[in-house]
Amino acid sequence: MTISTDTPVSSSLRALMTGIIDYAGLFPPAALALPEAITNFARYRQGADAWMLSRFVIPIRRLPELDAYASLFEANPVFRFSVLGTGGAEAGAFLEALRADMETIAAFHAQHGASVAADMMEVRFPADLLGTTSAEQLAFLEAAASHFPHDVFYEVPLNGALPNVLPSLLEALGAFNETQEVTLGLKLRMGGVEAAAFPAAQHVAEAIIACRNAGVPFKATAGLHHPVRHYNDSVHTRMHGFLNVFGGAALAQAHGLDADALRDLLLDESTLHFRVDADALHYRDLRIDTKTLAEARSSLAISFGSCSFDEPREDLQALGWL
Repeated sequence: MTISTDTPVSSSLRALMTGIIDYAGLFPPAALALPEAITNFARYRQGADAWMLSRFVIPIRRLPELDAYASLFEANPVFRFSVLGTGGAEAGAFLEALRADMETIAAFHAQHGASVAADMMEVRFPADLLGTTSAEQLAFLEAAASHFPHDVFYEVPLNGALPNVLPSLLEALGAFNETQEVTLGLKLRMGGVEAAAFPAAQHVAEAIIACRNAGVPFKATAGLHHPVRHYNDSVHTRMHGFLNVFGGAALAQAHGLDADALRDLLLDESTLHFRVDADALHYRDLRIDTKTLAEARSSLAISFGSCSFDEPREDLQALGWL
């Protein structure tokens, strides 16, 4: 699908949306076959809206399948991948699987050279370490980084257990980031293919505010195809909006919002309450200038995975923003 971009793109929209979408066409609800997904990604990279695109998301076990599409990698810039790590429910199994994952990644890089970079990982944090001390978690994070010395975003469940889980983990992630060149962050699962997969706005707000307070970045995945929160008939529930989540996170950082204030913003379903102009993103009476917005994106709210690159752009067009 070709997306027209006749409307001039404001500086504030560029600050909000630059490199924000990790293309996850392999995953539901799109669930495309690899040939179609990787070809889409290659085409999007050459389009007028490529500035909104970040990495291609792929399970690590499927990296060898990409050898058949090596010709696509010849086009600049470097093809970047966010790999879904194998992981493990307990720390020992996790680290053993990670060693095998690194062998797969090394073989992929050896095959395709500098034209590719599988330099980000998304993986569930080991369940047996949730709720343990930050010292124990930091020791694990350092051990994992010795195998995969790149950015990693660790997923934890967004539920009522967050107050018992997040403080020690974010302390460990923050301590790691203070001394290392690579960055570790939190991965927030925002939805799925059934209503139960969508976390409550309160839990999302608590996680984002906790990340802000700890100086730890987050990325999101699933359920963020559209800008503003809305009811979706296919999953029979309300889906979060990427303007709510990423604009809200930036505003929370700029204005010191607490979790309750951010929750109310996340629950807002009116597109009329959001506005961009040449200098700022606006939400009701809150404003964040372009420079501060870009800083929040780079330090706190990194990107989100979406199985569609067209839907977010079509909706921004409908708003008259793109």
